[in-house]
Amino acid sequence: MNLWDVDPLNVRPTLVEERRDLLALLAVLSPDQWTAPTEVPGWTVKDLALHILDDDLGWLSRGRDSDSSSLLTIEDPSEFVDALAAKNQRWLDGAAGLSLPVVAGLLEWAGNQMDGYYATLDLAGEGRVAWASDGPVPIWFDIAQDLTERWVHQMQMRGPLDLVGEYRDAYLPLVLRTLAWALPHQLTLEAPTNTTVDVDLGSGGRWHLVRHRAFAEAIAICVYPPRDDLAHRRMSGRPG
Repeated sequence: MNLWDVDPLNVRPTLVEERRDLLALLAVLSPDQWTAPTEVPGWTVKDLALHILDDDLGWLSRGRDSDSSSLLTIEDPSEFVDALAAKNQRWLDGAAGLSLPVVAGLLEWAGNQMDGYYATLDLAGEGRVAWASDGPVPIWFDIAQDLTERWVHQMQMRGPLDLVGEYRDAYLPLVLRTLAWALPHQLTLEAPTNTTVDVDLGSGGRWHLVRHRAFAEAIAICVYPPRDDLAHRRMSGRPG
């Protein structure tokens, strides 16, 4: 089983909720919390909020508006991480003078634009997620990885502020189910045909990996979703 064989997972309604949660978090921050350090070395809560805004604007510019001027054209993978870090820092430096209300307002605007853009996409179309495949992936998965990134960044904000609350567990099943698809692409150790690995992700389901051919990179996956109804609703995109 690969990403093209499974039913599309529509996380667009969940992203609407996640955006609301981010705006609700920003609405209660004090000035000290806005500039507080996070779990990302050298980055503050403000920096992470600006980074999320950059992600949204990048999606809109590259995807909706077909403007590829912000794409990094780095052929050597070993140089990509440094180039991306430098690009991210340039954005933070340029937006350093923006206030909390301005950033929150821009995030709200960009979020509405993103929801409108996502609504136009065919979930069976092609996207790209480098950590899950060297080739194209279904666009529904590209959208789902956007949710995982947003979740990680909110957790990096919320943890040090002791404002995690119900946020972590509300999205964790879906985040784990998405990230689990990195396994067949990243788990490339040599192994005999039919070698199996079971991965129990708790609320993210139980995953069964099978090596189809010795020394091949392809690994088939079967997922056994959690029985928790709330988790199932978020993982399937079904409303509560």
